[in-house]
Amino acid sequence: MQKYKIADVVVEMQQEYEEKAYWYKPYIYEGDEAPEFKLIPSAERMDYLVTNGVDITPAVAENIVLCTDFNRNLLKFYGSYLHSSALLFDGKVYLFSASSGVGKSTHTKKWIARFPDRAEIINDDKPSFRFIDGKCIVYGTPFAGGTDIQQNKSGELGALVFVERAEENSLKKIQPSESIRYLLNQSPGRANEKIGERQLELFSMLLTKYPAYLLQCNLDDSVVDVAMGILNN
Repeated sequence: MQKYKIADVVVEMQQEYEEKAYWYKPYIYEGDEAPEFKLIPSAERMDYLVTNGVDITPAVAENIVLCTDFNRNLLKFYGSYLHSSALLFDGKVYLFSASSGVGKSTHTKKWIARFPDRAEIINDDKPSFRFIDGKCIVYGTPFAGGTDIQQNKSGELGALVFVERAEENSLKKIQPSESIRYLLNQSPGRANEKIGERQLELFSMLLTKYPAYLLQCNLDDSVVDVAMGILNN
């Protein structure tokens, strides 16, 4: 199996579908570090996704299963993922998180249009994060969903931004007691009690150390001006 380095963790993964090999190519690792774990996607789980999902090909199903298994193993390294669009801006990563269809990707693309030399998306669906030396580092991963937007780049978290649709644009800082509801809605499923406990530990660390905001927006171009309030932490 090929070795990859994702979120600064070396892993062996079985990736079979050539039409999606470009998702994984930037993460191929040729160094001497031994893999921390090995991932072989379950054919049964992949078949279930193809049969019951909407427009899910075998290659996409493989990617989904690898994403789930990778991030469950990443818990051992104080890491997980958040369903979000990860915007790298001036060296910090801002996670814009929302349910599918709300417009998180549309929003982050507006930052790129406004600041082409300062902003870029490093993952547009499932960026991973890890706590390393007390800092939360966010990583691009090969698990990027339907947009295919991902880069093998990373940066310290700047803020969590939960996005909702509204008639008018507004931004407010929210407390951990309110943030946790949004965080749980856009995080991986808790397969068992042990996984759930580690995820809650990570989320507590996130919300203690980093600010969280609620961005209500209509996706007019002026929403970027409102959202820039997250830079004033």
